[in-house]
Amino acid sequence: MPRSATARLAEFIADTRELPPGVPERAKLHIADTLACIFAGSASRAAALLTRVSALPDDNGRIIVPGLGRWNDPAIAAMLIGVCAHADDFDDTSEGSMNGHPSAPILSALIPTACMVGAAGADVVRAYAVGIEVACKLGAAVGAAHTRRSWHTMSTLGALGAAAAAANLRALDAGGTERALAIACSFAGGILGNTGTMTKSLHCGRAAQAGYIAAALAGEGFTAGADILEAEAGFLDTFTDRSLSEIDPAGIGEVWELISPGLAVKLYPCCSCTHLAIDGALELRQRHALDTESIDRITCSVREECTHYLRFPDPRTGIEAKFSMNYTVAVALAHGKVTLGDFDTAALAREKVANLVPKVCMIVPPDEEDAGEIEVVLKDGRRLTTRRKVPRGAPEDPPDWDDIFGKLQQCIAVTNKRTLTQPEMLFLALRGMDGQAEFSDLLRI
Repeated sequence: MPRSATARLAEFIADTRELPPGVPERAKLHIADTLACIFAGSASRAAALLTRVSALPDDNGRIIVPGLGRWNDPAIAAMLIGVCAHADDFDDTSEGSMNGHPSAPILSALIPTACMVGAAGADVVRAYAVGIEVACKLGAAVGAAHTRRSWHTMSTLGALGAAAAAANLRALDAGGTERALAIACSFAGGILGNTGTMTKSLHCGRAAQAGYIAAALAGEGFTAGADILEAEAGFLDTFTDRSLSEIDPAGIGEVWELISPGLAVKLYPCCSCTHLAIDGALELRQRHALDTESIDRITCSVREECTHYLRFPDPRTGIEAKFSMNYTVAVALAHGKVTLGDFDTAALAREKVANLVPKVCMIVPPDEEDAGEIEVVLKDGRRLTTRRKVPRGAPEDPPDWDDIFGKLQQCIAVTNKRTLTQPEMLFLALRGMDGQAEFSDLLRI
């Protein structure tokens, strides 16, 4: 009898103890990028509110929450780190496979796990890569059948990826790993209707917490269902529209997701659907030395899918502004950059930006291959256009370590002296994290 997809997946997770060439370097870059996002998110309102209603920090706690302090409860810490990681929507994405944000829930589950088991840096790098492989290959396997039901992939596939990573870091065998995946499936959930609110970041926190708890419980012998991906009333039945007859994460561990198709690093702290237009707006502003007073209207061509995410043409809060093509393009044209500070709610009232917001519109071209064009029409009738196929930071136009250092500096700066972390020292430690005797040591820098 052939082994189930769940069993094969569990064996891959349990058996992977080394990574192929090239994968560790990509993993380190994305871990560093995600840690930058965690620092920025530690200053968010969402993190402050979650801290208020959960266990308080403890100066002697074993778990380090970057930017916020120490906690005794690793499960609470995982949720808090996850909220921080996604609070600014600045974390990386898997556009071609998971169709969402894989790194934030996975690293957020790994940090408390690493603190609890004293894991070496190389072990965290390996476990992270395994988690990415699982979340993204499962995402490719279920495809649109999953998102058509309005599930947020970071909450569902992210929880499974986080459980896989934590199980690998704990060195669970295949049986324990399969139980961890099954436990995580019962924690999975999160609906796209909460986009544009703090709850979207809570999806990440809950996925990280699910991953941490699932692996920890499985390691203690906690029981769970077998063959959870394909079992009756399992993942396939619950989380897809039943247009699929099976889940087969084909090719897992052959061509690794971190290499191909790769993950996209965000260079702007807002929905990735805005990034092509932002790049175009910045290019036009620089090329033509645009004066915003001369602009009559701006048209952005987008894929139809993006219209479902960019739901706020006239945003009223900083979080809504992250999902507004109107606002993000207006900021790019008005100020020549898009930074974390642009998404403080008070920033929405800036006159130059506010005047441009109603001049921006989106269209879906007949051929979606033509998406990515931005046209600025001036009051004198001139039309300025540019088009990009991929945003900066995408796998086809990848970031380098200098981009990550700049992002780390920006993200640590918003912690407003609550942390003494030095970006330069942390950056050097992150580049060499696979040589770190204990991963948690670099969080103390």
